[in-house]
Amino acid sequence: MTPPSARRVAAVLAAAVLGVSIAGTLVRLAPGAPPLALAFWRSLIAACVLAPAIRRLSHRDLLLTALGSLFLALHFWAWFISLHLTTVMRSTLLVCLTPVWCAALEWAFFGARPTLRFAVGVGVALLGVGSMVSGDRAGATASLAGDGWAVLGGFLGAAYFTLGRSVRSRVEIRAYGAWSCLLCALWLLALAALSGTPLLALDGRTWLVALGLALGPQLVGHLGFNYAVGRLSAAVVAAVILLEPVAATGVAMFALGEQPGRSELIGGLVTLAGVALAVLPAPAWLSRR
Repeated sequence: MTPPSARRVAAVLAAAVLGVSIAGTLVRLAPGAPPLALAFWRSLIAACVLAPAIRRLSHRDLLLTALGSLFLALHFWAWFISLHLTTVMRSTLLVCLTPVWCAALEWAFFGARPTLRFAVGVGVALLGVGSMVSGDRAGATASLAGDGWAVLGGFLGAAYFTLGRSVRSRVEIRAYGAWSCLLCALWLLALAALSGTPLLALDGRTWLVALGLALGPQLVGHLGFNYAVGRLSAAVVAAVILLEPVAATGVAMFALGEQPGRSELIGGLVTLAGVALAVLPAPAWLSRR
């Protein structure tokens, strides 16, 4: 089989970044939609598309995937709540602290001690977050409550990735994605039933938003990144993923008219620099010193 060209991989990566970057704006386009409903239909539609890839899992892998999918369901719920309470830029940036939380969880549960570079990067990222949330807020849509939900969403996403780490080493990515989306939808269905959240009484715009979330961020975005990971180094893909908050801010500025404040922009850039320092490997010329 002929390996894919660099141009094709670059095109997939670009589409993946755009796919995940429109998620925040899509949720904001359905302000009256229950976050649980949007998360449920996003997961279920994606599961239906990926259904042909489902394969039988061992009991252990199925249990780990089910537990991880619970955290994925809670991640979607928390992040969608955040997007109704704060700006797309702030919410997307804070939820993208997931790599930092992943490293912290791996240290706590797998003994993977972080490096000094990681600790310094986290410190820089926290300074950026502090600057962003304490300075001028871009209009009435920004709130500390929304920021808090986004941070919680990032932590829950990290728990999902950490639990699925060993499963993904044994299960093909499309099969794992199909199981994760299906089980995530079932968890969200249970949460909706417990909370009395309606899942069917949605207007036309909300149905279009849910379809867009499934086809764009879930399938084009997440599957695109997984495709690229198989053909590029994880460091390159991780660096590209850090473009998501930048692209999401641009989409929100164009589609929603959200204009970030100066301290938000500066704090956001500092936060991204800190996360990059923490999770990306040092350049070869620096590591040789």
